[in-house]
Amino acid sequence: MSDFKGLYDIRDFKIEDKNLILATFLRGLYYGDSWFSLIPKPVFMANYKQMGELLVTKAVIKVACLKDDPNVILGYSILSQDYQTIHWCFVKAKWRGKGIARSLLPQHPSAVSHLTELGKTLMTRFPNVIFNPFLIN
Repeated sequence: MSDFKGLYDIRDFKIEDKNLILATFLRGLYYGDSWFSLIPKPVFMANYKQMGELLVTKAVIKVACLKDDPNVILGYSILSQDYQTIHWCFVKAKWRGKGIARSLLPQHPSAVSHLTELGKTLMTRFPNVIFNPFLIN
């Protein structure tokens, strides 16, 4: 695990990251939650893209990238300004299970704003974490 940790860095969001972040956020939410997938896809994408745009402009985004090439994104997290709310976390499939998500998230979050599998896991791991979709502003 420590050998792998030396292969990547955590950096701040760059505008060049926006398209990947919006695309994976929208697809992950639409296909990863049975409730959202009940919304016709064009309706969901057109309307929830606005939410993604808002998060990109107002939230803190941390990006895990290869140390040798910071443009190669392995994953990212979208957090509230106070680092207490997790809006979203994504790690590319082949990089999962290597501790990247853990390194992108706060140690003691207080809330999740999207109830994904990760959100559900955090709520069981940390009993004080609540689901509150209204924390997005």
